[in-house]
Amino acid sequence: MKIISIILTILLFVFIFLELLFLALLKEKERKIFKCFPLLLISIIFLTINIEKFYFLSLISFLYFLGDLFLLSFKKKLFFFGAISFTLGHLLLVFYLFYKKIFTFNLINFLIILIFIVVFIIVFYLKMKEKMKSFVYGGSFYLSLLLFIFIYSLFEINSYKFILLTFGLIIYFYSDTLVVKERFIKNSKYLNLAIMSLYYLANLLIFSFLYIY
Repeated sequence: MKIISIILTILLFVFIFLELLFLALLKEKERKIFKCFPLLLISIIFLTINIEKFYFLSLISFLYFLGDLFLLSFKKKLFFFGAISFTLGHLLLVFYLFYKKIFTFNLINFLIILIFIVVFIIVFYLKMKEKMKSFVYGGSFYLSLLLFIFIYSLFEINSYKFILLTFGLIIYFYSDTLVVKERFIKNSKYLNLAIMSLYYLANLLIFSFLYIY
């Protein structure tokens, strides 16, 4: 199984490279061929390493894969399903972090983060309600969820390993703010390249942390 995991890991980086290459060359059709494979491969890799230990991480990355699959389309309905898949993945990530006691519940920390997130939601809603229309509600919840995990990780830093998680989460958050810009504000020539580069970097950092912790 170790050999299979190594082969799949090599394929993972090959597919990431190919997608980013085609994005840089502005070849959208070719890029879409490789877009969904990286997160699916991460899901399979966890199963080949240790299915009993990493099945939850495999499920999280599989939900991200489904999100990538739905987001291949620019149709609003499929975009909605993609957002739901990513949101479920993030919710499972939160559950996993507390279930494995990587995060420990602290009421004061929770209330501080909650106040910060309420302010963020209000600002985000006022700024984006005209551009995002009904999507502003789901978007504010989705980004707030990522923001919650990121800020909570700052309170929980107790070793150098947490740097992987914390940086991964803030990169993920920034990547998704660029997705909002691409879909609802204005798309620029190489914006997708920036989004996907940050997205893959974030996932590699987060899942590396979850693997070694």
